Amino acid sequence: MSYLCRNKIYEKVKPFKDAKKIYIFCEGERTEIGYFIYFKGFVSNIDIIPIPNENGKSDPKKLKVNAELFFNGNDVIKPQGTISIEQKDEIWFVIDTDRWNEGKKIENLKSYCKSKNTEYNGWAVAQSNPCFEIWQFYHFFDKKPDKTEVAIFSSFKKFMNNKVQGGFDNRKMPIEIQQAIINSETNFEVENEQPKLYSTEVFRLAKVIFSFTKEQINKCAVAGT
Repeated sequence: MSYLCRNKIYEKVKPFKDAKKIYIFCEGERTEIGYFIYFKGFVSNIDIIPIPNENGKSDPKKLKVNAELFFNGNDVIKPQGTISIEQKDEIWFVIDTDRWNEGKKIENLKSYCKSKNTEYNGWAVAQSNPCFEIWQFYHFFDKKPDKTEVAIFSSFKKFMNNKVQGGFDNRKMPIEIQQAIINSETNFEVENEQPKLYSTEVFRLAKVIFSFTKEQINKCAVAGT
């Protein structure tokens, strides 16, 4: 497969006023944001809104505070987003396990989302173990990584850069989202109500995105073959 930047095939379109919104509060400031921005503007009936952490405050508790401020504002800051029950807007928190699996931080964030789901299941957490790069890994590989091979590298990100020549390119490689959904869901395992090592819940969020953008993604994939 050769890859084309999506902007060489499709120009971005503006979302309709009544488009379904998917707000994605990301632990990272660049990797996750760059990935989800790829799908922004594919179609008019969904508005994908990735939101980075504020000033490096990326733990699950801080992301919850960010979300409250984003939607409700305070005495100084006006609300930046609105949630439509009619359109069944969704709010996702994309987080890693490796840094935050302590002090019930992740558990509390998931409980917070459950408490919000009174009208419909619009709030959710997409947790990756150990990190978001495992989701990127499954764009190309259908089996879990070998622990021994991963251990050679100082981080999973460096392991990923070695496995994928040049590293994962957010300008092109998210086009393989459908394969990533299949591979990651096939290898998904849970332990103590959390994803086991080399498992990720991002496929749940990806299924929503893909359900709206499937036709355009498939056209881009054909153009890049």
